[in-house]
Amino acid sequence: MREYPVELVLKDKTKVIIRPLVEDDLKVVHQFFMQVPREDLLIYKDDVSNWESLENWFMSPNYEKVVELVTFNNDEVVAKGTLHTQGLYWPHAAEVKLVIHPDYRGKGLGSQMFNLLLYEGLKHHFQKIIVRYMPDNLSFMKILGHYGFEPETVLNYYVTDNLTHEQKDLVIASYDLQNWERRFEFYTLIFGKD
Repeated sequence: MREYPVELVLKDKTKVIIRPLVEDDLKVVHQFFMQVPREDLLIYKDDVSNWESLENWFMSPNYEKVVELVTFNNDEVVAKGTLHTQGLYWPHAAEVKLVIHPDYRGKGLGSQMFNLLLYEGLKHHFQKIIVRYMPDNLSFMKILGHYGFEPETVLNYYVTDNLTHEQKDLVIASYDLQNWERRFEFYTLIFGKD
């Protein structure tokens, strides 16, 4: 696996760069979250489109981030993914959160970022990866199905959009990373390291 930054060419031939988040990215990440549909941000406990919430989350040493990745097209953030242990009390488990700008969906970026976040989970020796998503997020469900994530529970009417007051279900799914590690080893053997 290559080190960061990682350069990708998407299905539509757009070139993007994936790299770890740095403190100076706060403003462009805020701009990114402002362009993402509000319902896609409900997976976050805080309103990340709000500057103060984002700044607190960005700077807080209490938020147990393992790795945060951002994808850039030129100077614009087009995706953000996090592998974290916040709110999880088991040392063998981590959670992935991934948001892709609507203009960059369906181009392979979500799958590639998810793959990198799983790889980071392997590097950090996590055994279980957890994700939360809304049942209407079909593109994310497609990615999860590819890896074999299984829903463990649906929390009915668990999430409320503070703006519209609409209540939505929240699905929690997990995956045994050891299964993915064997698959990753197979692909590495077949396709080689890059």
